[in-house]
Amino acid sequence: MLREYNDSKGNTLVFRVAGIGGQYFIYEDHYVNVMTRCVTLGNGSLTVMADCSYMIRELYYPTATLNHAEAFRIGIWKGGEFAWIHNLNPEIDFPDDNLSSEVKLKFNGIELEIMDAVDFSYPILTREIKVNGNGEVRIFFAQSFNINGSAAMETAAFDPKIPAVMHYKRDKWFLISSDQVIYQYATGYKETGTLIGTWKDAEDGYLSGNPIAQGSVDSVISFSVNPPAQFHVWLLAGRNYKEVKERNEYVKRRTARKLLNRTKDYWKAWLTKVPQVPPFVKKSLLVLASHWQSNGAVPASLDGDIMKFNRDGYNYVWHRDSAFAAHALTLMGYLDMPRALFDFTIPLLTEDGCLFQKYTCDGHWGSTWHPWTSQIPPIQEDETALMLYVMWEHFARFKDVDYIKKFYRPLIKTMAEFLVRYRYQGLGLPFPSYDLWEERAGVHLFTTAAVYAGLRAAANFAEFFGEEDVKARYSSAAEEVLRGIQRFYTGENFARTLWIENGKVVKVDKTADASTLILPILGVLPIDDPRVVENKKYVESKLYVAGGLARYEGDLYMRTTDKPNAWYITTLWLAQNYALEGNKDKASSLLNWVISKSLKTGLIPEQVSERGDYPSVCPLVWSHAEVIRTYYVISNGKI
Repeated sequence: MLREYNDSKGNTLVFRVAGIGGQYFIYEDHYVNVMTRCVTLGNGSLTVMADCSYMIRELYYPTATLNHAEAFRIGIWKGGEFAWIHNLNPEIDFPDDNLSSEVKLKFNGIELEIMDAVDFSYPILTREIKVNGNGEVRIFFAQSFNINGSAAMETAAFDPKIPAVMHYKRDKWFLISSDQVIYQYATGYKETGTLIGTWKDAEDGYLSGNPIAQGSVDSVISFSVNPPAQFHVWLLAGRNYKEVKERNEYVKRRTARKLLNRTKDYWKAWLTKVPQVPPFVKKSLLVLASHWQSNGAVPASLDGDIMKFNRDGYNYVWHRDSAFAAHALTLMGYLDMPRALFDFTIPLLTEDGCLFQKYTCDGHWGSTWHPWTSQIPPIQEDETALMLYVMWEHFARFKDVDYIKKFYRPLIKTMAEFLVRYRYQGLGLPFPSYDLWEERAGVHLFTTAAVYAGLRAAANFAEFFGEEDVKARYSSAAEEVLRGIQRFYTGENFARTLWIENGKVVKVDKTADASTLILPILGVLPIDDPRVVENKKYVESKLYVAGGLARYEGDLYMRTTDKPNAWYITTLWLAQNYALEGNKDKASSLLNWVISKSLKTGLIPEQVSERGDYPSVCPLVWSHAEVIRTYYVISNGKI
């Protein structure tokens, strides 16, 4: 069932009951679900994300481990008429040069502008509201928290001494206040019996004044202004009442306007390392920065909408994604964030010297679907290997000897020894693990290529630290792995997976898989190797989908049509192959396709369907990392 109308810009808005469901609008030639995340703001301790209707859906603090937000709404009342701005098709801008967002909309003769930014230093979301028009206007801010990931055992209270509304549960406290006099307030119950939420209380333009509620609760505050008017509202986080109260006093002392300005200036200064890169590269750098946690954790994506599928998300640290993100920042000359990731990783190695499948952002094992009942460990070996690869790439650029030496024995050599040991004697190939797509166990080409790159990196480190015997062992193992890679070639493409029994290859999976494009990218085989050339042709011919590249033949993951979805990372790997060949025009064309299929705000999802909708998370850190890496290889002819 479809229902359509046109917005003020002539875009057709489509309400669709199909596929994953929800509300969509047509942007250029593709659909955008209003639930798709369009804005990401963060400073490493407080991270905030808003969907394409500009409703805040994620709020993480102090790491991106648990989402504390259910939905934060903004309402507007004028002359007896009321609307939530998420129903007014707000125009959202996410600038290329700083981590802030700007929203504009019109309602009943009123023009409303909102600018948001998370302070670069403190866990404070500052919001500047400008109202133009005539007559009394009331602006409502409704907060529905799910502190620690659940709507239970929470308190919402109005404190008249500050004045502010506060929500708290244990050591998570959130305070909402303003430099404008609070007109009215209300706290109450949500999702309890027949109660939907206190936000419904706002829709008549008035609030009840109920000062406190406990359990499953929400709150609303309102402001009455006569345009033209400008004021600020802020949300800040802390561990207890004393801390949020002191931070609130700090905001009032420094002023919210100064916090906004200094944050925008900080991110502009942060980008001065890359003054000549195009806007989409700057945007990708900012997206990576907004996800990088203060403790070094790098979640794959903070889009919580994926939770509706199996009650789990992407806000975990997969070291594969993190490694490519760290490499992208390294290529652009950024030192500190990759270092923080390395620090985060040191205590995570298992007793065997490898990394688990994924970790929470506070450093614990993440949920997994890899069984523990088989002889294959619940790991993806490429993650361990890729961390070695990116650590060497980082060190080769910055030569930070005093920093890297602390990693040599406990991390670099420990992981390398695992890679040497975890192999078939005689074949040189690694033992089975799970593939990068997290779907099947076996001996995979992508994993094997990563193991080779990781062992070469470890050999380089051993040579630098003067351990020639260690270098020789790692180099010898790498060469054995390289010889083993020949077994994957079928005559027309590289198989994605081998199965080995009793030292012999007993089964070959020849399915065209975009992950086989990684060979020249990781420096395993030269780009002009005839097998690499033929494999690229084969993969492209089999996996082309509406301008992009699918993961592999028959991919069913989140498809919404009869064809697999195109993935941005796979399309960009193809672009990198073309760039390494010297075909910059073709590489640029693929990169431009990716940019054209990104959101209007510049965020890039995991995948896009043939009809142009985004069925999975947005943004995906790895997608933005590959944009940066692709730009680099087009510009430099190498990676």
